[in-house]
Amino acid sequence: MIKGIYTAARGLEYRRKNIDVIANNLANVSTTGYKREIPFSEVINQMGDIQTKKLTNQRQGDITQTANPLDLAISGKGFFAVKNNGGEVELTRNGRFRISDEGFLTDGNGSKVLGKNGPIAMDDTMLNQDSTILITKAGEIKIGNKTVDTLLIMNVGNSSQLSKSSDSNFTTEDQEYFAASENEYGISQGYLEGANTNIIEEMGAMIQLNKEYESAQKIIAALDQSLGQANEIGKV
Repeated sequence: MIKGIYTAARGLEYRRKNIDVIANNLANVSTTGYKREIPFSEVINQMGDIQTKKLTNQRQGDITQTANPLDLAISGKGFFAVKNNGGEVELTRNGRFRISDEGFLTDGNGSKVLGKNGPIAMDDTMLNQDSTILITKAGEIKIGNKTVDTLLIMNVGNSSQLSKSSDSNFTTEDQEYFAASENEYGISQGYLEGANTNIIEEMGAMIQLNKEYESAQKIIAALDQSLGQANEIGKV
């Protein structure tokens, strides 16, 4: 009976974590480049131990036009590479970029966007008379007729196992990243990729998890009552 209470309590904790995951997916439905987290699942590893894993769904979100020349979207595989303030490289599909006061191309967190030659500096060329920014499908950045750099588009072996550092950025703690092949992606200037979260699917999953959570609570209450009654009988 005590084992039954433990099993039901473990089920409560498991479902509570999944409710939090779905709530976070819903909260980021409007976040550019957000990738939905797949609720925790229990798997058995090679040693026969039960492990709980949470993966990320890297399915591409809808791409919408913004007309901002610094908004970029990736079609196909790959991630933009940025270097955060701590000097670590992060991967992201959020292409809402801007030019910092120091003249670097950065993301919304101030992390510098990386090109094939390092952080992309745009201050010198912005002083030219023709400062029209053009970014090709291959990621080549031109201001006027001068090439500044080419975006560094990265990939990993298993993108679903990337670790989130923020809502749209990822780190590669257990995986090595490498330059994506040019035939795997295309850059769209003046567009952004939206979140890949489906509100209807998330709400349906939330309702189901709440029902399962309530059922587990009732099981624990019933087992606890039975255990109490058994203790009373033992005292007689």
